[in-house]
Amino acid sequence: MSASPFPTKARIREICSHLAAGNAQAFYAHVADDVDMTLTGSHALSGHYNKASFMEALGRLNKTFDGPLKIHVQSIIGGEVEEWAVIELAAEAKCKNGMAYDQRYSWSTRWEGDKIVEIRNYMDGLLLNRALAENEDTS
Repeated sequence: MSASPFPTKARIREICSHLAAGNAQAFYAHVADDVDMTLTGSHALSGHYNKASFMEALGRLNKTFDGPLKIHVQSIIGGEVEEWAVIELAAEAKCKNGMAYDQRYSWSTRWEGDKIVEIRNYMDGLLLNRALAENEDTS
């Protein structure tokens, strides 16, 4: 039996562990430059992105925090022999105004080898909008 072309759950967890360690660059090395990323919903950042445009949008959100966003894997469904894997994540940060940003994400990810080529991101859009509205510097 040949090895699967898709990462195992353990490998996906290892790749995502860079986010928990504060090493986003190591995680994003596993995201294709032309990734097809959709932030679902009707919040301020919802839309369709490639890696560069997503990094710009993420920078906007990161500026509202008083310190780093810490992201941890909660569970992984799929992967192994399937090109799709769902990654459930918990994220914590404190906003500049002291508001807790305790976000939960569900990323439906499609993989080609060790690279994510498609992401559908589901999150609490109201929390994101509130973080931006109360903490974004608009001057």
